[in-house]
Amino acid sequence: MSEPQLDLSFARRGDRTVLAHRHVSYPFFVAAPLRGAEVILQSVSGGLFGGDRIAQQVALGDGAEAVIRMPSAMVVHHRRGKAAACQTVVLRAGEDARLLYLPRPAILLPGSGVVQSMEITLGRHAAVLIFDGFLMHNPGGHPSEPRALESRVTIRDASGRLIALDRMRVTDEMLTAADPGVAGGYRAFGTAWLLKDMEGDAYDRLKPAIAQASGDACYLAMTPLRAGCGAMLRIAARDGGDLDAALTMIRAAWTLAGHLG
Repeated sequence: MSEPQLDLSFARRGDRTVLAHRHVSYPFFVAAPLRGAEVILQSVSGGLFGGDRIAQQVALGDGAEAVIRMPSAMVVHHRRGKAAACQTVVLRAGEDARLLYLPRPAILLPGSGVVQSMEITLGRHAAVLIFDGFLMHNPGGHPSEPRALESRVTIRDASGRLIALDRMRVTDEMLTAADPGVAGGYRAFGTAWLLKDMEGDAYDRLKPAIAQASGDACYLAMTPLRAGCGAMLRIAARDGGDLDAALTMIRAAWTLAGHLG
C-alpha cells in the first residue's frame, strides 16, 4: 500500500488516550479529538470518483481507546469511463486496546464502481467494533446504469493467525436476481464485526441484545468467529435510514456489554 492519505496513531498516557500521531491529506479532514480520543473524520472531496485510490491507517497502542466516527455517508459517483475507485483501510489494535470504527453506509450511484479492502490486526484482549455498509440509490428514479461493489475483509491476531476472511461482490443484476428472495424489498446492506475474546456463554448473552435490532424494517443474522474471537453480523434493510438505525442499536448493545461506548 502506498502512503495513506490518513494515518492516525493513538497511545495510552496514564489514565487517558492521546492522539500521538496524525498525518492527514486530501481528501480527508480530521477535527480535534472530542471527549478524549473520539475523532470525527470527514471527506472534502464530495465522495469517491472513478480512478480514485484512497487509503486509511489507524493504529492503537496497548491499552489505548479510540472512536473513529464519520457523520456523513460516502457517495460513490459514476466512473465516467475510468477504473473503479479503490479504498483500503488498515486497522491495528494493540493488547487490551478498544476501537470503534464507524463509517456511514456508502451510497452507490448509477454507473459507480468501488473495490474495498480492510485489514484488521487484533492484539491480545483487544475489543473492536467495525461497521461497513452500502445502499443502491437512483436519484430521481431514473433508469440505473450498472454498478458494482467488491469487498475483502481480513482479520488476524497479533501472531498473524487468520481469524476471518470475508469476500463479497455485489451488482444490480445480483440483487434483481435475488428478488423475491431474502433480498427482495431490501436495498441497503451492512456488516458489523464484533471482535473480542468471547469465552464461555459471552456470545449467547450478546444475542438477545443484538436481536432487538431486527424487525420488519431489517433482517439480521449473526454468526460466531473461530476460536471464540467474536462475531459477525449481516444486516439487510429497506433503506439507508433503517440500516443506520440497526447499526446504532448494535453499537448500544456493544456498549451495554461493557465495551467502549
